[in-house]
Amino acid sequence: MIDPWLGKAAFHLGFYVAFTAGILLFFLEKQTPEYVITQITFGIGLFFVIVVALLVRLGRRR
Repeated sequence: MIDPWLGKAAFHLGFYVAFTAGILLFFLEKQTPEYVITQITFGIGLFFVIVVALLVRLGRRR
């Protein structure tokens, strides 16, 4: 379903977003708007990585 090279690039991009947001969560104060936006970014990054991994796996089976 997805080209392996494109999947690798998308995985790296999603991992970068999730990793940087995850690191920031340790340093931001809770109950602030920045913390909430970083949580949302972290969730989007993880979701993106999972979707890309599933698409690459489904593409390899065929």
